Amino acid sequence: MPDSTNPSNPGKKVSCMEMLQHILDGDATAEQQQHFKDHLDECMPCFKTYNLEVALKTLIKTKCNGNGAPQELIERIKSQISQNMPR
Repeated sequence: MPDSTNPSNPGKKVSCMEMLQHILDGDATAEQQQHFKDHLDECMPCFKTYNLEVALKTLIKTKCNGNGAPQELIERIKSQISQNMPR
């Protein structure tokens, strides 16, 4: 996704993982969301990562009684996922 930009810093290019986080956090514009969706149609690693992230976020929200997870837990999970993802 070389032409995606950071929603909070429009001049900065972002990686697929960064854009994924912006999408999941609701920080991406409609145009960025569409661009990422188009990218997912062509990139199986990003598609799998997106689905995994959505499933994890849903699971955590459900298990935390809808209150969300503590930020420390979220960061620990993200770290574990990024360490185990093929590059």
